[in-house]
This record gives sequence, C-alpha cells and structure tokens, in this order.
Amino acid sequence: MEPDRLKLILLDLEQTLLAFIRKHGINHAEYRRATDLLIATIKEGEESLLPDVFFEAETTNIGNLQRAGSGEAIEGPFYFPGAPLLTSPARLPQRDNEAGDILFFSGRVTTPAGDPVPGAEIDVWQADARGLYSQIHPGIPDWNLRGRLRTDEEGRYALQTIMPPPYEIPKNGPTGRVLAALGRHFFRPAHLHVKLRHANLGEMTSQLYFHGDPYLESDVANAVRDDLIVDLVRHASQQALADRKLDQPFFEASYDFVLG
Repeated sequence: MEPDRLKLILLDLEQTLLAFIRKHGINHAEYRRATDLLIATIKEGEESLLPDVFFEAETTNIGNLQRAGSGEAIEGPFYFPGAPLLTSPARLPQRDNEAGDILFFSGRVTTPAGDPVPGAEIDVWQADARGLYSQIHPGIPDWNLRGRLRTDEEGRYALQTIMPPPYEIPKNGPTGRVLAALGRHFFRPAHLHVKLRHANLGEMTSQLYFHGDPYLESDVANAVRDDLIVDLVRHASQQALADRKLDQPFFEASYDFVLG
C-alpha cells in the first residue's frame, strides 16, 4: 500500500471510530471489553476469524469490480501453502476409508478471451466429513484433503475428493460470543476452497458452493455469491458405478474459471 493511501485510510478510520464512540456514548468499561475481546481472538487461537466473518467478503466484492476474470471469494483462515503437487486427474490425499460421499470435481481454466490456460496451478483445500481441516484441527494427517494440480494443454483439470459438509465455525470463543450476542447461527454452507496461479496471469482465490445447501442464504461469513454456486449431480446407476469402478453412489460437479 502506498504511504499516502495508508495515511488517508488510517486517519479516516481514526475519525470514524471516534465518531462511533461519541454516537453511542461508549464508556471506558465498554471500550475495554471490546479491546479485551480483540486480544482474546489471538490468545484463543482465532487470529483473523472475527474480522473474516464480518468483513472479508466485502473486500472481495470491491476487488471484483475491477476484475476481468471469474469473481474472487474469501480465503478464510484455514489456508496453508505447500500442499502436495498431484497429477491431474488427481485424488486429494485422504485417510483410508475417508468418511463422506465421493465427489468428482472438474472444469477448465481460460483467459477472458476464451483461450485455454495450460499449466495453471490449482490449489484445493477443504473440510473433512466432520467439518475439520488438516493443519488446523488435531488428529488429522498433514495435508489431508489438500493438494495442488495443474491444468493440461486444453486448460482442463479433474480431481476426486469427498463432499464437504456444512459446518459450524468455532462458537465457544470470542467470535462465537459476538455472533451469539447478535442472535446469529454459526454455520457455513458446504464449500471447496480453490486458489489459481499462473506465471503470466497472476493469482486468484475462489470458494465454490453447491445448489440445494440449506445455508446458502444465511452463510455466517456472508460470502456466497450466485456465480460461485455449482450444480451437484448424483450418480447411482450400475453403468455409472461401473464406469468409475465404484461400488457406491457418487457426485459430480464442475466449474470453469476465467483467469486474467
């Protein structure tokens, strides 16, 4: 950020908060409760969770006004760089007998002009069937349901994973106390996290949701956008199972990204 812009924003923030304090007659005890809560988000391991829940989605909305490609979405607090590099069609790293329905996720990456983007890196991470993330929650192998793959010469990618579930964000810490005071629930709809990178076209962050999820209209992070919701197709016929060499029903979903 340029120094002049940083100074402008900080001065405006200072005056906005002072006006807010005067408007609501915030006394010192109330002020200290607020600062203690902010400090607690770090001490209790929630780091950026509180501001992410309330404000991150709006910053992506502003950034998308100038984008020529697919709209970006929130990153959230659970991303870790350095996931294993896989070969497409890929299978995200999983435990033996990983719980959850099988999901095949595929699509294409193109430029705004419609040209394929070969060699784009697609970095995917998601929650397991209990709504928990590797690298974050204990008892889950490192890099479980996290991986990177590259698009082929036609810009296509394909991976096998499990259906992520809707899940509650932590509700017993500072963020949960704020949401409870507002009378809000703690659920995020089921979603896949995706980052795309290309040496000449930059990087973008996305988050994809599924039609029919009960929390699409009330996402606690207010991050769902119509262009990020994908169709989910369930396959259970004997022919479909035979084609995939599976003995249980599975789901398919696809999404085409425009990078640039």
